[in-house]
Amino acid sequence: MIKVDIISGFLGSGKTTLIKKLLESINDERVVVIENEFGQIGIDKEIIQKDGFDIIELQNGCICCSIKLNFKDTLLEVINKFNPTRIIIEPTGVGLLSEIITMINDSKLNEVLSLNSLITVVDGVNYFEYIDNFGEFFEDQIENAQIIIISKSQFIDKNNLDNIIKSLKNINKNAHIIHENWSNISFLKLFEVLNLLSDEISDNLDCKNRKDITENMKAIESISINPLKSYSVEEIEDIFKNLSEDTFGNIIRCKGFVDSGDCLLEFNYVNKQYTIKQRVKNTNPKLTIIGTNLKNKDLLKTFK
Repeated sequence: MIKVDIISGFLGSGKTTLIKKLLESINDERVVVIENEFGQIGIDKEIIQKDGFDIIELQNGCICCSIKLNFKDTLLEVINKFNPTRIIIEPTGVGLLSEIITMINDSKLNEVLSLNSLITVVDGVNYFEYIDNFGEFFEDQIENAQIIIISKSQFIDKNNLDNIIKSLKNINKNAHIIHENWSNISFLKLFEVLNLLSDEISDNLDCKNRKDITENMKAIESISINPLKSYSVEEIEDIFKNLSEDTFGNIIRCKGFVDSGDCLLEFNYVNKQYTIKQRVKNTNPKLTIIGTNLKNKDLLKTFK
């Protein structure tokens, strides 16, 4: 049976970073990663690309709704083409974990796949804001997780972290919660834990609680851009300042690469917080912006 690890979490929670760390800990396995991008342009494949692993992208939709059939066909194609021992699935940040579990429970897929772990990455910095704004949808990812990993815990004081853990336990009392700073975690040992815990779910893939997509989630949209202009770090920071002031709508997530002369700038913007770093020119400039009430024309002008 092929092991399947599902790594869910809201936009910008750190799913891709987690997968990258897990891949660095894997030895002697044939692994395929299936990336579900909400926008029309794939970004995460370029970030986690690693020799020896195949990355498959499903773009421009969510596997729990608009590209449901494509997801099942992709899984069957991956199995036949790559003969993997493990498949890691990263749903889009607006995907319902309950719906994805239901799809994995398909009779045809059940013959060859064994669900190894259900992981939800929770953004500790933005946790209470997201649970207030995205309610039942956000809780769906938490309720149906076997393991909850809190990201960005190094930026949270102990009292706030304790309150987050308490809230998570109120939603899912049976989940294993990992809250350590990721730099202190052995991801090789984490994989060993995942394999040991797999017996808890291998015989029953039914989701615990299933939610419908809320009106708040239906309002989330994306725009994908291939910027032609070259940017300095200062110019990107000025753009992010405008994003944080809601000049272009409510921006939840912005990620991608822009040209910066001799290098690319790789950036991640999550709910008014961002990182920018240089990387070699091994991909084309491209970016995806996700949010609500997006002012598309203004965004296109900004990223020329």
